[in-house]
Amino acid sequence: MFSRKRSSALLVSAILVFSLVGIFMSRTVLADFQDTAKREIKKFISVVQLVQLYYVEKVDWDDAIAGGISGMLSKLDPHSVYIPPKKVKQNKENFSGHYEGIGIQFDVIDGYLTVIAPIAGSPSDRLGILSGDRIVKINGKSAIGITREEVPKKLKGPKGTTVNVTILRQGVDEPLEFTIVRDVIPITTITAEFMEDDSTGYVSINRFAATTSRELEQTLERLEAQHMKRLILDLRGNPGGYLHEAVKVAGKFLPGNELIVYTKGRSGKVDEEYYPNQFGHSKVRTFPLIILIDNGSASASEIVAGAIQDYDRGLIVGKNSFGKGLVQKEFSLQDGSAVRITTAKYYTPSGRSIQRKYKGINLEEYYQESHDSTLNTEKKLEKRPVFHTRSGRIVYGAGGIHPDVVVPYHSGAKSPKLVGKILQKRLFFEFSKRLINRYKSYKDVRKFAKSFRLSNAQFKAFRQYCQKHKIEADLAEFQKDRAYLTMRIEAEIARKLWENNGFYYVLLNHDNQFRKALTLFPQAGKLAWVNN
Repeated sequence: MFSRKRSSALLVSAILVFSLVGIFMSRTVLADFQDTAKREIKKFISVVQLVQLYYVEKVDWDDAIAGGISGMLSKLDPHSVYIPPKKVKQNKENFSGHYEGIGIQFDVIDGYLTVIAPIAGSPSDRLGILSGDRIVKINGKSAIGITREEVPKKLKGPKGTTVNVTILRQGVDEPLEFTIVRDVIPITTITAEFMEDDSTGYVSINRFAATTSRELEQTLERLEAQHMKRLILDLRGNPGGYLHEAVKVAGKFLPGNELIVYTKGRSGKVDEEYYPNQFGHSKVRTFPLIILIDNGSASASEIVAGAIQDYDRGLIVGKNSFGKGLVQKEFSLQDGSAVRITTAKYYTPSGRSIQRKYKGINLEEYYQESHDSTLNTEKKLEKRPVFHTRSGRIVYGAGGIHPDVVVPYHSGAKSPKLVGKILQKRLFFEFSKRLINRYKSYKDVRKFAKSFRLSNAQFKAFRQYCQKHKIEADLAEFQKDRAYLTMRIEAEIARKLWENNGFYYVLLNHDNQFRKALTLFPQAGKLAWVNN
């Protein structure tokens, strides 16, 4: 038998539900809906009413309605989504280009909050916190066993506030105490930049946020000051971001009056054309350019690669890109959540839509297809619409950007499972701390990379270190992958000495796509010459 309190709650809920029905069914809200849509909305409200009146347990309406919205959007396309309030805040931070905190890259290794690297210029960097430091206390409370999700809650905070940390450092007997004054921390979208040789620059962009074009301009200026005459721009694994930032990035290599991308919607209200000079004057580079892409390159990455390819401005190398040619607009909701709805399709300058098929397949199939190695085969290309670049070269729509030079990626690891286990436990990173002192005298990563060797005794010690951490593999398996394991240790030492630039310099010199790209500059140079 229901209590009076329970009956009152049901009555209030029923009134609310019927009020919602009245709102939804009003002529002003449903005037533009087709009869089918009106009928289905009434059905939804009826189900809400029945659940509220009869469901056996208390309903968490936040979750239930969020699930309903997500379910509806999932039937439209793979990129129209519901975003909970916490995720909205996180997304804004990721794409605004900064947050407020202490400024470290971190991981939790064997229960210890471990500094992978301090962010250059951050409070942690200025205080002398080092790669490999273990934070064991935060504000006097133990941080041992902390989860990755808990770390930002404890270390982030408003600019000017303080946090006390206790650190264990290898080679230092006593714990170190630091009081860190939080500050604005830039979230860089440039993963790495370096000169591969006396004339070849390398830049990797990890996403297109509000600061990306400005970051790239500063990076290019630094490399040009080191006599860069040609560039590899790495967009592999870059999922995209702001469309206008993609236009500005493309505008660093194409004249400001060139169309970079245009969008078309259902009603014409969101049809737009985008040119670099809409966003102000930018220095235009004319040196040979190679762009690396793979199946993780999507959206804004594909806008840049597509424009460069269509104008024959540079050479696209690697694997077929993801194939996301849909444009989303984010709409805020009353509770801080949001919906991201596809409002248009975008097209490259030659008229290509690179969006691949999504209707009639589920979400899992949609994302699995991006890893389909047959996308580069002649059989698949025959089914894709053909377009032409400015000079008449054939390019393809529907299904991502097809590279000018296809280069499948090979990691170089002969025992991927063994390497995966070691990476998962970050043992390369941890073991490299034992060797760091031997190489601190090196001032140049290129000289370090040429001279680095791992002795038999050191390799044996590494194997024993892995066994101690429950990595089960026999001597033969370790020996089979000695070259690759040695390289990963070398890369971690380089990270400690030269941060991300050192790490990626070593890693990329064993990356088959990068190494192949270095041989293709004569071909890329011809394209640059045609455009001049």
